[in-house]
Amino acid sequence: MRIAPRDRRGPAFVALGLALILTCTPAAAAEAVFRVLPGGTAYEASVQVSGSEYAFWSPGLLGERIPLRVEDLEVVGPSGPIEYRDRGRGVITFPEGNYTITYRAPLRDNHFVVVFNKPYSVSLILPPGLDVKNPLLGMVSRGGVVSPGPNGTLEITWDEVRSVEVRFYTPEREFLLATFGTIWLAVAVVLLLPFVVSWKRYDR
Repeated sequence: MRIAPRDRRGPAFVALGLALILTCTPAAAAEAVFRVLPGGTAYEASVQVSGSEYAFWSPGLLGERIPLRVEDLEVVGPSGPIEYRDRGRGVITFPEGNYTITYRAPLRDNHFVVVFNKPYSVSLILPPGLDVKNPLLGMVSRGGVVSPGPNGTLEITWDEVRSVEVRFYTPEREFLLATFGTIWLAVAVVLLLPFVVSWKRYDR
């Protein structure tokens, strides 16, 4: 008994539909986790990479690439750390594949910035004593979500971004800001008080 042509097309359409769904489903963004060390002068990083090359750099004042000096660098594959080649100017190469790169890098002026060559899901963890919530002292680049973490830490997350930037501060800087603000407010009151009194007398 022959099967009608329309019966044979059914499974083909199902297979085609599944293929389109699998093709159109976006791949999950690679992840990068950064942890600022106590004192805010350095951070540790764990970055997922795919390929055969990675560059460590930070943007300069004019957007130029400034090679980043890193320490404790490791390229870790499914079977553990692998060897890599240092090409100079912050560039390393390794066999084609999927890896996790871990390293430590310095921070200056309570300023963290990192740029990627493709969208990443990023997490930045600040230790207890560092904060970003005061807009006069701290800053979080667009898309960052700030939430409390365990043991007094602060966690900032971004979803599929190519760059992140954070300015954080210590309690001492916030105290200095409050102190100077109070002093300047007192000075302003003292300077404006005679004008207010004169204006009231004139108004009478």
